[in-house]
Order: sequence, then structure tokens, then C-alpha cells
Amino acid sequence: MQAKRLGALISSLIPLALGLPTASAADAKAKVTYAEQVSQIFKTRCNTCHNADKQKGGLTLETYSGTLQGGGSGKVIEPSDPDGSTLLQLVMHKDEPKMPPNSPKIPDAEIDVIRAWIESGALETSGSVAMVKAKPKFEFKLDPSAMGKPVGPPAMPENLLTEPIVLSPRSSAVVAMASSPWAPLVAIGGHKQIIIYNSTNNHLSAVLPFPEGSVNVLKFSRNGSLLLAGGGRGGESGLAVVWDVKTGKRVFEIGKEYDAVLAADISPDHGMVALGGPSKIVRVYNTADGQLLFELKKHTEWITALEFSPDGVLLATGDRNNGLIVWEAQTAREFFDLRGHTAAITDITWRLDSNVVASASEDGSIKLWEMENGGQIKTWGAHGGGVASSRFAKDGRILTTGRDRVTRLWDQNGTKLRDFEAFGDLALEAVFSHDETRVIAGDWTGEVRVFALNDGKRLANLLANPAPIATRLELAKKALIEAQAAADAAAKAYAPLQVAAAEKAAAQDKATQALAGATQQAAQLKSAGDQAVQLYQAKLAEEKAAADALKVAQAATQKAIAGRLAAEKAVPEKAAAEKAAADALSASKAAIDAPLAMKLEQDKALAAAAVLLKAATTKPAADQAAAELAKQALRSHELTVALGQTGARQAAAQTLWEQTVAEKANAPKLLEQAIAQAKAAEEASKASEAKALATAPPKATAEKALADARAAQKAAETLAATKKAELDQALAARAAADKVLASAKPAVDSALAAVSALKTETDALAVEKIHLDSTKQAMAGSPAKSS
Repeated sequence: MQAKRLGALISSLIPLALGLPTASAADAKAKVTYAEQVSQIFKTRCNTCHNADKQKGGLTLETYSGTLQGGGSGKVIEPSDPDGSTLLQLVMHKDEPKMPPNSPKIPDAEIDVIRAWIESGALETSGSVAMVKAKPKFEFKLDPSAMGKPVGPPAMPENLLTEPIVLSPRSSAVVAMASSPWAPLVAIGGHKQIIIYNSTNNHLSAVLPFPEGSVNVLKFSRNGSLLLAGGGRGGESGLAVVWDVKTGKRVFEIGKEYDAVLAADISPDHGMVALGGPSKIVRVYNTADGQLLFELKKHTEWITALEFSPDGVLLATGDRNNGLIVWEAQTAREFFDLRGHTAAITDITWRLDSNVVASASEDGSIKLWEMENGGQIKTWGAHGGGVASSRFAKDGRILTTGRDRVTRLWDQNGTKLRDFEAFGDLALEAVFSHDETRVIAGDWTGEVRVFALNDGKRLANLLANPAPIATRLELAKKALIEAQAAADAAAKAYAPLQVAAAEKAAAQDKATQALAGATQQAAQLKSAGDQAVQLYQAKLAEEKAAADALKVAQAATQKAIAGRLAAEKAVPEKAAAEKAAADALSASKAAIDAPLAMKLEQDKALAAAAVLLKAATTKPAADQAAAELAKQALRSHELTVALGQTGARQAAAQTLWEQTVAEKANAPKLLEQAIAQAKAAEEASKASEAKALATAPPKATAEKALADARAAQKAAETLAATKKAELDQALAARAAADKVLASAKPAVDSALAAVSALKTETDALAVEKIHLDSTKQAMAGSPAKSS
């Protein structure tokens, strides 16, 4: 009983949610209905021409549905818009053809009844819900440059109620599902309602009413600001409805089908809505005024799938008889007739670049078609028994479901990338989350699962039949208490681990500081050792230099002593040499006398031979005189040469004597110099020896300092190695503590996150409950309720 009352209350809230007049507003004046007033006027004034048999102009006013359907030129009634209703303008004789024809206009009182009926929402009976007019109140069509990614934050529901419209113990089959391309939203269709979840945290974000019946298809607009639903009641009525995602307001409805809508989509620029179903006709409407733009009548069976290309240029449609056709969206001209499937088309999805469309079929296959020539570029068997749905990801991967109960991920070559956990019944729908990190899928039993795309792990389940706000609030409160207790327990167990980790961290810091100190000390001692090495090497070099200098000095001393000895020996030698040279000079002078005397005698003989030659008077005497002259001349020449040689020897002896005289005179001086040099060399040698001896103590001191520095450095390095080992132990201990802490942290974080999420959910549900309760109170105090 309580459930029925709540259902009745929710039904009464539907007009408020849709922005329609409430019962109290409608009851403020007497209701005008088709059954009670308007049908009588039509019967009297109009039905002669506009009945089921004649239907002049294709219009019958005998029935309510016929009146709303209109005639061959379109609808004649626009609910809530009298001035936009053609029928009213005709009976008022403001438009042609005037009705009734060739007669005065009907009485003003009857015209006022018709006007009031249309103005109040064209009610069929007093119990009917007033209809909103199909024509939107503002322009939805986007500038082509604005299509695609929205400017600014993507559309998200803002403070919308999540009270379910219909309560049921079991979920119905998930035949309609859509994911926003830019926001973390997934919409699930059901009976008389649409459930919207946040696909990131799996929280319920909104419930949208669809009182027209069951939802068979859901589509978010390309920029994510609008949500379109197509559905209705099988064999009775169908339409497409569009909501503003942020406000949850129904912004327009399009189409008045006589059977449920099975396929629908809104163009990327929001300018057109296409829908189809059992009528076998695809109808395309203008969203600006709700008027029919095209009827595509080539299909021979129920329209089961359709979708606009992402660029809005093409529209692909499929039917139950394997028909698959691509149309020019703006002209309705046939673009391609794609033949290849052998069973019903179940879904259509476009690749992001609009160059490839994928079709799914009950024949079990997925086929890819290119839009340049309409050729089939790929086909593969995706699901045994039939494919139920398919979706292109932004990166070109394809997600499918099928009668084999499995959801699958494929690449464009038909290579299977992953199977997700099988359902218990037929898998019907699957979509990617906006960021394509998750997959949301549903089956025939109404189970909805959320999977991680990267590893296929099931992350959560979503309810297609959520409980009322009050029930969820109580469950959330209870869960919050339990979650808080679990979080407290986890935090209590976590605290000692944090203390242990902190202690290990402190020990590590202490070990790090100790190692830093030891390392610094080792570095300082190494620097001191390097300086000791340099000093020792310097002293070693000084010692070597002094030794080398001593060797040089000793050699110079020996050389100087040798020079002194030589100079001492040279004094008597130079005296003896001078005497020998004097004797040789005297001998050379004495030796020249005999050749000179002989030369003088020969000169006389030469002169006498010349006189004889001069005195010869005969040739024989002359020849004899000449021969004698030649002989004397030759002898004279020989004596001259001998005399010259003797003179040269005398000159050489003279030179030698003069040289020995000088050397004799210089020998004492050289001796004096050699003695001085020898003395100086001996003194220098003694100084070098003293210096060499002086280098030994500093070198020994430097050598000892070096040995001490090396010992200190080795000790410091040993200490640093010890501290390094202690630090390694501290690091290992801290790592172990951190590992234990890290292994425990997810549980704590999860518990705290659960508390935070439940608190957020509880607060939000509490606010929603207050809002819902205030709405109930307001309705309880209305005149209609009190009467």
C-alpha cells in the first residue's frame, strides 16, 4: 500500500518535473476536455467532412488520436499553443480554407471552448495529463564551429532529484544505455524513467521521468549537453524526448508515432532528430519548430538502429530485414545501400572521423564500411547467436555485446583484445566511459556492471532500479556507521605501523647524519693525507735536488783541484819550454848564415855567367854561356829556396819563443786562479753537503706525517664503511616498515574513502529528501489535495 501511495505521489510529481501545470492550477478553472466538450462541437460542426470514412484532407476529428495526428498537411493542433494551432485559425476564419467551408464561422462561444481546450494542453479526458507543445521555446541548433568538445566544463546534472519514478523489486532488461562523450555520466533506460550515474564514483546523479512508456534508445548529443530518449508504448504511441543535462528539464519532444520508437539520434549540430520503429519509416524532424523534414521509406522492416555521422553529413539506418542504408542528412538523398548482413541490424556506430561506419547484426558479425565508395573493408564473427550492440571508441577500438553473454573489445582489424566477465544472461548494451578507462555493460536481467578497460576487472555494479531516496538515505546512514567503525579499526591498527615506520625513519635519518659526518671526516682526512703526500713529495724532491747539487759541487771541486795541480805543474814546464824555444831560436839564427854565404857566392857565379853570355861573339860560345847561365840560375834558385826555408824556420822559432815567453809569464797567474777556484769549489761542496744533510730531518718529519695521515684516513674510511652498513640496515628496516605501512594503507585509504563517499552521499540524499519532503508538503497543502 505504501509503495502504491509513493508511486501515486511520484506520478503526481511528473508534471512538476516536466514543467507542466499542476492539478491545483488546472482545477482553478473547469477543465475543458475532448471527450466532454470538444468532441460534441466537432460532431456538430466538422465530422460531416472529417470522419473515418471521408477524412477530407486526410483529417478525421471523430477521435482524439485522429485529431492530434492531423491531416495530409501536418498537425492541426499544437497543445498549449492556440495561436500556433491551424485548426483554431481555420474555424476563426483567419486562415484558408475557412472552416466550415462556404458557411459562417461557428459561434464564438464554441471557438472559445476550442481555444481553452488547446490552451490547457489538449486534454482527452479530465484524468489526462496535459501535453507540452512539441515546438521548443528556443533555438537548439549549434554553430558548426561549436560542434564536438564543449567550451568550458562539460554538462553535469546540477542538484537534480534521484527519487525513482517507478519502483520495482527487479530490474528490467537494459535495452538502452548511453555515455556522455565528455562528462563522467552514463544513462540507463528503463520503464518510465532514465537513471543517470556518475561513471567515476558510481553515484546516482539524476532520475529523469519518461511517463510515455519504456525507453528503447538513449543518445547523448555530441557535445554532451543534451540527452535524447526514444521509446513509448508498443502498438500505441512513441516519440523522442530531449532533456537539458544540467537542469534535467525536458526541452522538447518530437514525433507522434503509433508505435514505440526503437531507434533515434540527434544530429551533432542539434538541428535535427531522426527516429524510427515498427512503421518501417525513418522520420527526420527539425528541432527548431518540431516540423517533419523528411520521411525515408526505403526500409522494408522495422527500423532497429540509426545514427548521424560525427560530422553531421550522413545518417546511417538499419532494419530488422538486414537492410542498411546511408543517407545524406541534409537532403535525404540515398548515399549508399550497404548489403552484406544476413539478419537484422541491431546497432550502428560511426568512427570519430566519419569515414567508417560499423554495423552489428543478429547474424553474429561486425562489418566495417568505408564512405568513399561504400565498400566493406572488414568483417568478423563477433558473437555466436548474434551481436546486440557495438560502440566505436575515440581511438578506433570497438566494444560489442552479444547473445553469448559476453562483452568484448576489438581492434579495427577484428582482433579480439579482451573478453569481459560473462553475464548470467544475454548481454545487451555496453558503452565506454567518457575517458575510455571504463566499460559499463548491461544484460537481459537488468544487471549493470562497471569494468576497468585496461585489465577487464569488474569494479562495481550499478542498479537499474534504485531504491527511493529515503531508503537509500537509511542504507547510506547504516553503511556510514559501519564504514566509520571499519575506518576507526583500520586507523587503530594503522597507528602502530605509522609509529614503527616513523621510528625507522628517525633511525635512518640518524644513520644518514652519522654517515654524512663520517664521510665528511673521511673527506677531510683524505684532503689532509693528500696534503701530506704533497709535502712529503716536496721534501723528497728537495732531498734529491740537494743530493744532485752536492754531486755537481763535488765534481766541480775535483775538477778545480785537478786544474790547480795542472797549473802547479805548468809553471816549471813553461819555464823549460821557454828555454828550449830560446835555444831553438838561437840555433835557427845560426843556421841561416851558411845558406846565405852560399847564396852570395852563387850570385857572383850567376853574374859571371851573365857577363860571359853577354861577351860571347859566336853561337857556340853563346850556347855554352847560356847553358852555364841556366845551370847557375838553377843552383841560385835552389839556394834561394833553401834560404827561404831556413828563414821560415827562424820565424817559427821566433814565434814559438815569444809564445813560450808569454806562457811562462802567465803560468803563475793561472796557478793563482786555479788555487782560488779549487778553494771556492771546496767551499761550495761543503755548503751542498751541509744542505743535503739539512734535508733529511724535514723529509723524515714529512714521511711520518704522511704515515699518520694515511692511518687516520684508513680509520675514517673504515668508520664511514661501518656507518654505511648501519645506514643500509636502517634503510632496509625502514623499507620493511614502509612496505608493511604501504600494504596496510590501501585498506585505511579505502575505509576513509568509503566514509567520505558515504558521508557525501548521505549529505546529498538528506538534502534531496528535504527537497522531496517540502514538495510533498506543498502538494498536500494545495487546494486540489485538500478538496
